[in-house]
Order: sequence, then C-alpha cells, then structure tokens
Amino acid sequence: MMLLIDRLNQERHKLSSLGSLLLVFVVFSMAQAIKGPAEMLAQEAMELTTTLIEPLLQPPPKTPPPQIKQPEPKPKMLAMPNAPITPTPIEPVREITASAAATATAESPRPLPAPTPSAPVAAAPVQEPPKIPPQPPVSVNLENNYIAIVRATLNANKRYPTGREASLQRPSGKVKLWFVLARNGALQDAGIDESSNSIILDNAALSTLRRTTYAPWPEGSWASQSQHKFTVTLDFVPLN
Repeated sequence: MMLLIDRLNQERHKLSSLGSLLLVFVVFSMAQAIKGPAEMLAQEAMELTTTLIEPLLQPPPKTPPPQIKQPEPKPKMLAMPNAPITPTPIEPVREITASAAATATAESPRPLPAPTPSAPVAAAPVQEPPKIPPQPPVSVNLENNYIAIVRATLNANKRYPTGREASLQRPSGKVKLWFVLARNGALQDAGIDESSNSIILDNAALSTLRRTTYAPWPEGSWASQSQHKFTVTLDFVPLN
C-alpha cells in the first residue's frame, strides 16, 4: 500500500514538472515574438518559473511506515510491607439432610418428553395400467363381415327398371327389403319392409333379391340358428 502511494506521488510530481516545462515553452515563444520590453518580461518569467520548478523537481520525502503501538504492560501491584492481610472467608460445609436431598431432587430439571412419532407418509397410489376394452367375439366379426358382403352383392346386382312406364315416369326412391337366408345361402323368403311409393321400384328390388346368389354362412356364425333374417336398403336413381 505504501509503495503504491509513493508511486502515485512520483507520478504527480512528474506531471507537474511537465506542465511547468510546457508553461515555460509557451512563455518563451511569446517572448521571442515580442521585442523590447517583452524580452525582459520573458527573462523574468523564466527566472520565476525556474524558482517554482526547483522545489517540484526534488523527490518527495518518503513517508515513514506507520508504527504499530505495542500494548503497554499493566503495572504490577506491589504488596505493601505493613499492609494487613485479609483472610478469605471459608464457607462451612453444610450437612445434606434427607429433606434437603428431596428438595434438590424436586428442583432438578424434569426429563423431556419423548418425541411423538410422526404419522406415516402415505405411499403414492400405484397407477393401474390402462384397461383394454374387451374385444368382440370372433363370431360377431364373422357375422358383420357376412352382412356387409351380402349388401354389397345386392347393390352390385341392382338394376334400374326398364320398360315404357319406367321411361315415362322415371321414378326414384329407396326400398327397404327383408329376406331370410339358410345356412347354405339359399333364399327362404323375402318381402318389402318400407316401400318407395313406386310399384315399379318395389318390384325391381324384389327381382334383385331373387336373382342374386348368396354365399354360405362362414363357420362359427349364428351357431344356434339354421336360418337368419337380413335387411337391406336399395336406392334407385333414374339413368340420364
């Protein structure tokens, strides 16, 4: 720390010296420009500046490091030769009686109560795996597939009616049919469940049922039945 302060002081003196030299140079330049009395003034200014610079160029006095004060020793108390010595009173030993022992026991600190056990932390509930919805029996899938095949076959065999009346009236509508198939696919019975309000379209729908050939039932479908009733809706649209 002291070295840093000394260095700062030296730098400050150097800067002051440079500033003084710059001032001398400026004054000297002005003196050269002015003749006559100005030369005398310049000479006096140089003498004055030299007088001011000389104490600045001298190195600054070093500051002695601070001295650490040692603690002063306390004066020892000297015993007076004729001073009376005061004896230290000695307390008599007291006998501990039964009553005093009981009192001491009663005043002794009571033992701290045992810590209450903390309530057990409830375990995190175990997440059950997601339930998989029950899959339909294999027979149901076979039956639904067979029904879809039958309906697709009937729509493929559907024909718009031809003839003079159909050409003149050009009826359109939907016919809902019911029909009964045996296990081997034979047509047992058929009828109209909902009419299209057109005899031409109703007859065309029944004709589609009767001329279609149906495949036998798949094994495992409608196990307790020998024949089954189906329904289908045929939509008739006149040709352009």
